Amino acid sequence: MNALAALIPADVPISATAMAAFVLATLAIVFVALARRDREPGLAWLSAGFGLAAFWYAFEAGQPPADALLDTPGERFWAGVLIVATVAISLGVIGYLGDGRRRGRAWWLLLGPSLLVLVPLALGVDVPRLVANLSTMICYIGLAALALRRSRDEPGAGHVLLGLTLLAVPATFVALGVLHAVPGHYRVLGVMPMLFFGTTLLTVSLLRRRRALEAEVARRATAEQALQDANQTLEATVQARTQSLRELVSNLEGFNRSVSHDLRGPLGGIAGLARLASDALASGDLDMVHRSLAAISSQADTSTKLISALLQLARVGDARIAPRAVALEALTRDVIAQLQLAPGDAAKAQWIVGKLPDVQADADLLRPVLVNLITNALKFSREAHPPIVRIEASVDDGEVTVHVRDNGVGFDAAAAGQLFEPFMRLHGRKFEGHGIGLSIVRRAVERQGGRVWAEAEPDHGAAFHFTLPKAA
Repeated sequence: MNALAALIPADVPISATAMAAFVLATLAIVFVALARRDREPGLAWLSAGFGLAAFWYAFEAGQPPADALLDTPGERFWAGVLIVATVAISLGVIGYLGDGRRRGRAWWLLLGPSLLVLVPLALGVDVPRLVANLSTMICYIGLAALALRRSRDEPGAGHVLLGLTLLAVPATFVALGVLHAVPGHYRVLGVMPMLFFGTTLLTVSLLRRRRALEAEVARRATAEQALQDANQTLEATVQARTQSLRELVSNLEGFNRSVSHDLRGPLGGIAGLARLASDALASGDLDMVHRSLAAISSQADTSTKLISALLQLARVGDARIAPRAVALEALTRDVIAQLQLAPGDAAKAQWIVGKLPDVQADADLLRPVLVNLITNALKFSREAHPPIVRIEASVDDGEVTVHVRDNGVGFDAAAAGQLFEPFMRLHGRKFEGHGIGLSIVRRAVERQGGRVWAEAEPDHGAAFHFTLPKAA
């Protein structure tokens, strides 16, 4: 015979109270494991409460009460164990349901009867068994009310089912009293709703933890997506800033070329003409003086125009953008009217202006785009008979494409990508200008979210296109 057989004979049946103690002890172990793993409020108290209840059912529940009074030290001790277990379970449920911070007057009223019964038990005073039982039933009724109230704040969390299982504990004792059950039935049948309550609370706790983990996973996925979006935005911003820096460097290189050539040439000419005028004045050659002063004035005007163009390019790059609905056709006709007021190419040109829709743009940035493109069309078509400038637009999926065409000298299509670089002049000195106007056009259009490009053939005119959003 082995030691286990000596301890528990094979023909001894396992009692219902022993099975109840085993299940309660299992719940206590599970709750303490969950408390250590999840740190969820109340689980440690629940583990202690179910552990004490298992202790009571293992060593005392099998002894039916002899009378209605708790009048022996042993009975008072075991009654105290059961009441302390109930108080611990109550504190655990209160913490689990999230009302641990609000243990005010209501919770003292809930736990007060049980605590008041513990005092005479500890002092060795006889206490009616019914009073001790009622003090524990008050705890379960109050906990059921708390669970049902919390179900309104946290719907779908299983609090309604938890509240019903808590109510089942006092309801079972009332039912047994109505049926005039013997004391042993109370101990065997009364543990059933408590076991049901424990397993329900365990299930609800696991489901609650699962939902919390799913919410955490979703939150982290959202945060990861937001981080990816931020990285993409940052990468796009870095690329845009890099491109802007490259353009700035290119502009600075062009500016250096312009200063070293376009500005230094006129300034050197002015200095030479000034010396020539001084010598002519000293020799009394007034005719040479007048010619020299006229040339000086022309060179100064050229330098002034170049500086003005550079300042306009800088303003376009730094200007604040305020997009709004702009009447493109009205703005175009106003630009043409102003150009026709000045003597020159605009007076003899033939104008064809199609129907132009409203666009979403900054009018202050759109005007220099039109001025520079139309002025270019006039300049490079002045030798045509007659010069024709055609301004039209097309709309595609909320985007307006403006076309400015002329019948001028055109240019090689392979050089179209270089046109918008600062100080780029495909026709050399044959036509006046500094090569800044198309740089202003590109920068102004791109700052408003559009694109600009050119098409041409030598001696067959040129077409410049740019896009802007259509006005809502």
